[in-house]
Amino acid sequence: MKNEKGTYSKKAILGVALLVVMSASFTFGMIVNDVAYDGVTFEEAVEQHTGSWHVLAADASGGTDSIVNVYIYPLSEKADITASPYECNEADAYEHGDADGFSDGEELEDETAIGSTYIVAIEVNFSSKGYNTTSSDWENALVKAVITDTELSLSAVEMEEGTDFSQQDGSTSAHMTFYVDNSDSGWTMTTGYTNTIDDIDIFYFA
Repeated sequence: MKNEKGTYSKKAILGVALLVVMSASFTFGMIVNDVAYDGVTFEEAVEQHTGSWHVLAADASGGTDSIVNVYIYPLSEKADITASPYECNEADAYEHGDADGFSDGEELEDETAIGSTYIVAIEVNFSSKGYNTTSSDWENALVKAVITDTELSLSAVEMEEGTDFSQQDGSTSAHMTFYVDNSDSGWTMTTGYTNTIDDIDIFYFA
């Protein structure tokens, strides 16, 4: 649809499959030793000494374990995610969930002008599922998101994630922003383009 300035909008429609899974407790007794002596990453150590990945029971209700918002975001502003404040600013977004919050299957609000270079981001509010009780800190290695978007040639691709959680509230609630950026090149909006994201699955490790 043409807007008053003569550009066309990208309307991103999200179809998100999120399944209910029972939570389990974290156990991290040997992680520090592995990181120190075996040269493995924190996430590799987690996988060696604890359970498995579980799909997060998330919705758009606004509570913990919920989708806060979905963004079509300028590539030039990606530092909002990778550095403080570690989340998107709705005012900077080309498109985002409407004033009532994100709902599965809805069109995002606002428009992305032709020629704009954008990334796709999703902000999720986690309960204590992302909190490491051993280190008493939120750990981004304990959460992940996987996206499928045929039109962007993404097939079950693990999304990048913010360097840290934002809006941390003790050990009970914090936000993580996941994104895809096409190898730091973003995607460029073209005339009349529309896109439906096929699937986003959000996981926690327990």
